[in-house]
Amino acid sequence: MSLWGRKPADLVVRNGRWVNVYSGEIVPGADIAIVGGRFAYVGPDAGHTIGEGTKIVDAAGRYLVPGLCDGHMHVESGLVTVTEFARAVIPHGTTTMFVDPHEIANVLGIAGVKLMNDEAQTLPVNIFVQVPSCVPSAPGLENAGATLSAADVREALAWPNIIGLGEMMNFPGVAANDSKMVAEIAATRAAGLTVGGHYASPGPGPRLPCLCRRRPGRRPRGNHRRRRDRARSAGHAVHASSRLGLVRRGRTGQGYYRTGHRSTQFRALHG
Repeated sequence: MSLWGRKPADLVVRNGRWVNVYSGEIVPGADIAIVGGRFAYVGPDAGHTIGEGTKIVDAAGRYLVPGLCDGHMHVESGLVTVTEFARAVIPHGTTTMFVDPHEIANVLGIAGVKLMNDEAQTLPVNIFVQVPSCVPSAPGLENAGATLSAADVREALAWPNIIGLGEMMNFPGVAANDSKMVAEIAATRAAGLTVGGHYASPGPGPRLPCLCRRRPGRRPRGNHRRRRDRARSAGHAVHASSRLGLVRRGRTGQGYYRTGHRSTQFRALHG
């Protein structure tokens, strides 16, 4: 409604330089109108969305950049709580994270997953949680503190803020029709949620699933890609798609405070 000016916006940011991450353009003189925490208008003049109660902010030529998203990570790898992690990365521009708490599940089981999911919902950024699929991650090769059964996974999939099943590391089990893996995948599909995949190749090459180069002169068309920051040799591939996602397995809490989060990768790729 606010797009057409039928309802005033809550917030209008005027006179900014909009960074269009899909086309690669920086558009000067851009306005943005926001209603209920959602973008309602982006364009040259949001004057028609301004009402008596609209807050107006003059960007004065500053850049208007979308929040950074982490497509896959394990918060507890950094030895921090979800709250401390958010406190460290928000100033660096990260606003959305998709987390798989399988490491705390290895120690505390379903209670640990619930602990992290409950805490995530109290924070001022988007922290979406996947239910760990492989706990323990290497049965028979580790002394895990807990196990998640297919019934545990089915229960957790019904919790608020859960978006799907965490990375399916046990790809041999999937290929061999393992009953637990099949039951977890079936429960996720029945819940209408997403099953997270995992890079399966044991080869020594760069860990770059689904990356491709764009042909010269071709405009990116929005393919979904994810790249782990460990594959430094493929910095050129950041231009391969308009929707290339960067993911980080985890780092220490001090590292987040000192050098940033997603922002570190973008500086490395574009520097």
